[in-house]
Amino acid sequence: MTAQEVKFSNFYESTLNGILASGATSATLTAAPTSDGTSAIAAPYYIVIDPDNASNREVVLVTAASTTTLSTITRDVEGRHSTDPTHTSGTVVRMAVVKEMFEDLHDRVDAGLTASSSAVFTNKTFDVEATGNSISNIDVADLKSGVLDTDISSVSGSDDTLASAKAVKSYVDTQVNTKASLGIVIALS
Repeated sequence: MTAQEVKFSNFYESTLNGILASGATSATLTAAPTSDGTSAIAAPYYIVIDPDNASNREVVLVTAASTTTLSTITRDVEGRHSTDPTHTSGTVVRMAVVKEMFEDLHDRVDAGLTASSSAVFTNKTFDVEATGNSISNIDVADLKSGVLDTDISSVSGSDDTLASAKAVKSYVDTQVNTKASLGIVIALS
């Protein structure tokens, strides 16, 4: 299958509005599949034509549609028939769970994040301490403004900033230089 986001409509059932001849790549329904009973869902989606007839049942992928007009369909996606069956006007059309939906879902997951891919996550929490998790390749430029403190002589009393190496060295040097030197006196008897 393909990594596509197929749409679903719970409990959808209708009929063909006209004959669907063998080899035809478009069809018309008497009622459009909807998400809420009134708004037609957008393609792509799967329908099953003549679902209760084991010898004539056909799973169809709808890739372009406008309400009841299915302008682009892929016939017999399961490969059950040597030629596409002909369906008469009034034949039942149902949206049912079919294996192709799961194959598409698996393909989307498989095509998702990989070790070499990148993605932007917004408002997500990462547990870096969990087994197998880590964050790497964070540079100073990647830190949010105000997080890196370059002058620790006047830091806040909270753990809300990180001191840079240069700031720590400057602070220590200043502290050492401003202290009186210690002398060691050794008394010999």
